Order: sequence, then structure tokens, then C-alpha cells
Amino acid sequence: MKINIVMLINLTLLWVNFIDDTNGVIIPKLKRSSVKSARQFISDSDDIFIPYQGERFTVFDWNLYKLIANKYQGNVLISPVSLKLALVLLFEGAQDQTAYELAGALQLPVNEWNVRDKFSPILRSLQPISDEYTLNLGTRIYLNNSLSIRQSYASIVKAYYNTDIVSSNFTDARTTANNVNSWVRNLTNGNIEKMIDDEETTIKDSMMLVMNVLYFKGLWNGNKFTADRSKFKKFYQSPDTHVDVNYMTSLGNYYFLESPELDAKILRLPYVGRKFAMNIILPRTVDGLDMLINKVNPFILARHALLLQRLPVEVTIPIFKFDVTSHLEPILRDLGIRDIFDNTATLTKIIKTKRGQNLMVSDIIQKAGIEVNENGTTAFAATEVNIGNKVADQTFYADHPFIFYIEDETMGTILYMGRVINPLEGSGNREMSQNIPEHLNVLQMQSPYGI
Repeated sequence: MKINIVMLINLTLLWVNFIDDTNGVIIPKLKRSSVKSARQFISDSDDIFIPYQGERFTVFDWNLYKLIANKYQGNVLISPVSLKLALVLLFEGAQDQTAYELAGALQLPVNEWNVRDKFSPILRSLQPISDEYTLNLGTRIYLNNSLSIRQSYASIVKAYYNTDIVSSNFTDARTTANNVNSWVRNLTNGNIEKMIDDEETTIKDSMMLVMNVLYFKGLWNGNKFTADRSKFKKFYQSPDTHVDVNYMTSLGNYYFLESPELDAKILRLPYVGRKFAMNIILPRTVDGLDMLINKVNPFILARHALLLQRLPVEVTIPIFKFDVTSHLEPILRDLGIRDIFDNTATLTKIIKTKRGQNLMVSDIIQKAGIEVNENGTTAFAATEVNIGNKVADQTFYADHPFIFYIEDETMGTILYMGRVINPLEGSGNREMSQNIPEHLNVLQMQSPYGI
């Protein structure tokens, strides 16, 4: 008996449309969390940057990013928090070697209660909604109505991960696909019309879909960016090749650092709300990105966050928009997560199966999209630490490949991370073929023994 389980894990969509709120962008009014941190008592005009001082859960993120960046070409975009949430749902249903591999790669404690304690504050931080930004996080498990979920598993994923179990008739593939796509469309504010492109082939032999959706839209906080769309400047992909692109510019006070250790400049661009910020790491040389990727790690970045200084900076960044799709099985295998893809997978805590029936993951896909333009505003401030920065105007001219990541600064959680190799590479559901990823994590799970 063969049980195919398609786990669509992470339809993580990031549309960082930096649109000025005076330009007619409507942000829904949502109730703010009653939990206040020190930064919530500081006005936007003060823009004091307080680096997160707690334990960071980002070793997996940067290991994942490095493997993707080294294996694939072109622009990269990934949502590590979305992928981790999907994998943790598997961990909760796993035993033996399968559980140990997931725990090892994700840097999790093997004890489930400790895992829940680790994830709970991260998820709580992403749940509050605000009238200053839009953040939608949703997780669902669609289960074929011919199977029975273990009630203990359903209770755990609902209580600790806010994940709903939805029973569906998978033999009616089109209806199931329409229900899935409608849910995704609502959570992403219409930016993703179809999570499942081919309803018949994707769902036909499936028994379960595990889906996680993350949508973020933020406005630049502080200094305004301007752009002349009629003018193009060179963006150097290498010392010998370039493309002509539009840039956006701003002059203001930003948190900034020149790092001899990374041979790069770091710029922090916060969003309205004092919770999220985009960090851009620009290598000093045009061909320095590969070396930068090999050097960078969460420990260096945590230390550098304490060294950022609020300085007058002239910022020039290319306007870019792209989306990509990543098939992550080979990457996760390289990270040590192998058992879930093989006949030896032990995922027996998820559903009730007959003897001889096993579940296994056949694929993990993530879809992601990002848009950055000039109509937003950004400004920075930071803890002032002496590191030898000149107290003078600095320049941050991103005219060659760079790394970026968007962080929840209240928890140190990375929502999205990527690199820009070519700002004109554009969108179009580009598949990650030996060189590039996307924002929808789809785990396709199956049983080698049939159904």
C-alpha cells in the first residue's frame, strides 16, 4: 500500500513593497499586542536600534543559505523561519533516526517540550498584528479524508504551532486544489494566485499537504528614497559584465558599519513599527560576494549588530523584484536531513497506518517573492560603540552583488534572506535549477509501500 503525502511546506511570500504611506497604500488597522518591549516606548523619529541580546536560532538559517548560494546561480530568496516551522511539524511526528536528524540539522533539543519552548516565543512574536505593517502567518495540514490523524498530534500542532487540520477529499483533486489556493490567496493578499499549479498531478496520489504561508509588507521608516525611472546606471555582476538598472537613493542617518573582518559594508534599513529591518551586506569589491558568503555566520553578525553606528550615509540601492521556486531536498540532505526522504522514515506519530505502511517526504518546495522600490522610507539608529568608524558622511553604493536579510529585531528571527546578482532577473516562478531558490516550501511525502 502506497501512501503519498505531499507536504507543501512554506509558501513564504515576501512582498516588501516599500510604498510611502502618504501615497495611498492602505494598511489594515489591526490590534497591537499588549506585550511591550523597550523599543515600543521609543518614537519612530528617535529610531533607536536595540540589538537582540537573547539566544539566536539562526545557525540553520545561515547553513541553509550558504549551501543554496554555493550550489545555485542567480538571485536567491529563502524564508528560513517558514521552512523551520514546516520541518518542526515533521519533527513532532517523527521518531528514532528521523527525529534525531531533524533535531541535529535544526539545532533543536531532542526533547519535544524543549522544542516547543524554543518555538513558542518566535511564533508569538510573529502573531501580533499592527497597523504599521502587514504580517500574515498561517499553517495548515490538509489530510485526505481516507486517513485518520492521531489526535495527540493534532492537539500538539494546534496548541503549540497554531496549525489547523483540514479534512479533504483528495480524489476530487481540483476542489482540494481550489481550497488550498483560496486559503493561500487570502493570506498573501492576492499576491499568490496559485500555490498548486497542476492540481491533478500534485494531489492525485497525495494523502497530506503540510502548508505554511508567510506574507510581509512593510514601509520604510524615516528617510525617503527617490528614484529617476528614466535614468539607468550600471550594476556590475562581475568586473567584466554589467546591466543597466534603475537605482533609488537616500541621504540620512542610518545604522552603518564598515567591517574589515567581512571586507564589507553593513547597512540597516528599518521598517515602520520598530520591529523589522532589512540588513544589506555589500562586499567591498565587485567579485567579493563568494568570499563574503563563506565568511559570514550568525555569530559574526550578532557581534556586528552591537557595533553599528548611526551616521549620515548616502545610500544608493538598485530597484529589484523577483520570485523563485526552490526544490530543497538536495540541500536538506546536505544538511543531514536524509531519513524523511527514504523508505526508512519514521513519521509514525502523525497518522494511523496499517503495519507495513510508511510515510516519506518526496519533495520540499519553497516559493518566495520580493519587491523593493523607492516609494518607501527608511532610517536607522543604533547603540553607539567605538569601533573606529569615521564620524563623517559615508556612502553605501550597492552597484554590485550583495546579501540581504529581513529580521524580526525583537527576537533575532530571520524572516527572509537572499542575494541580488542581477536586479533585472525579474519574476516568473523561476525554478531553482542548479542555481537559485523560491518562496513556497512544498514537502511531497509518500509511502514506498503503496496504499
